[in-house]
Amino acid sequence: MPIRHFTKRLLSKVAWHAYNTYRKGLDYNTQFSQTTKILDAPRENIEAFQAQRLERLLKHAYRTTPYYREILKTAHSDISRIPPLEKQDIREHLDSLSSTAFTRKQRIRNATGGSTGAPLTFYQDRNYWNQRNLSVYYFDQWAGWNFGEPQLIIWGSLADLREDRPWKHQLDTFWRNQYWLNGFRLTDTAMWAAFEKMNQCQPQTILAYPSSLYQFAKFISKNGLTPLCKLKGIIASAEMLQPHYRTLAELVFKTKVHNRYGSREVGLIAMECAEGRMHINCRDLYLEIESPDPYTEPGEILITQLNNYAMPFIRYRIGDVGLLSDEICPCGSDLPILAELLGRTTATFRTRRGTLIHGGYFTQQFYDIDGVTQFQIIQESLKHCTLKVVTNEKWTEATHRYLVQRIQDALGTTVVVTVELVDDIPLPPSGKREYTISKVGSDIGDL
Repeated sequence: MPIRHFTKRLLSKVAWHAYNTYRKGLDYNTQFSQTTKILDAPRENIEAFQAQRLERLLKHAYRTTPYYREILKTAHSDISRIPPLEKQDIREHLDSLSSTAFTRKQRIRNATGGSTGAPLTFYQDRNYWNQRNLSVYYFDQWAGWNFGEPQLIIWGSLADLREDRPWKHQLDTFWRNQYWLNGFRLTDTAMWAAFEKMNQCQPQTILAYPSSLYQFAKFISKNGLTPLCKLKGIIASAEMLQPHYRTLAELVFKTKVHNRYGSREVGLIAMECAEGRMHINCRDLYLEIESPDPYTEPGEILITQLNNYAMPFIRYRIGDVGLLSDEICPCGSDLPILAELLGRTTATFRTRRGTLIHGGYFTQQFYDIDGVTQFQIIQESLKHCTLKVVTNEKWTEATHRYLVQRIQDALGTTVVVTVELVDDIPLPPSGKREYTISKVGSDIGDL
């Protein structure tokens, strides 16, 4: 290993330790050891831990949130009798769902861009983020990641698109030993640079949007290139991992792709092990399938987040459909298995110059947009895009102009954006919410 690579890894390991000590306290190593102990425990220990955390969360929700005080009636409630928390409930009762045990300054505001077609604002707390990160560290090690090891990130960066990338992001990627390929703008030039960086820096893992990973793998394959790095694994997250995405990525990079399932609202939900099973993150959440028999009949996934005390999410209907498995996994983990996951889909948009724009760019434009209840963006052609919007009383002409401008920023200033105000955006027959659709150059099955 070249001395500069060795030095960079050593510095990054030290920086990771300093960062986690600052964020989580001097007992950070103890916390991480406890995280590992819980997630590696036998099934009966895991279930006992969950039961204890559930009881504690329900008591807290009853005592400190007006919304749940009205619903629960008592601090000792049976979770199966609690009605699911719908996204509309959060929109209508944001304040009463927020815990009075936290001041406004202690609440961390967050928002989705509307992966179900409807933007959502909510609150989290610092402990939630600390615990979330500890679990991410644990599960990402299944794919070969470790503190200080170089990693290629194929993710969305709005700062890169605006050409005003802040110094803080550059500093973060330096001490984390990460190298970025902007998934919001995949040009041939950018992918060439990322490929050369891979060969130079020898990343151990890749973290990527599945569709962006696929586009990068296809670029490498079509140009007859061979990665020189020996990857330990790839983590695919934030959207559905289509079978042909996985097939090409594993062929090109000669390593396993691990599917990671999570959401902005509740964090990491499940992760794929070396044997290809999706194990549920029982330390941070309690997962239910709304079905008469969750082992034979798929149903909607309900999530209870065990760590977010600033705004408890209890039996939250996340918008995905799943199925449980009662098999014993050959990997040795006793964490329960999510056997089937039918989630939401996204699309890759294309510009006249051949630049590929990840659908996540468009959904991020709806963060904190109060005038939109639902949306769907359709790229009809290289010259025309349709934005369907279900509006509410906060919709303004300024919002209209802002959204059109942001779409044109990505696709080109000459692209015509037609905004259609509609009453509803129904689900397609597949049941998978398509909030970004591109009719330009579909690559499904193109290996």
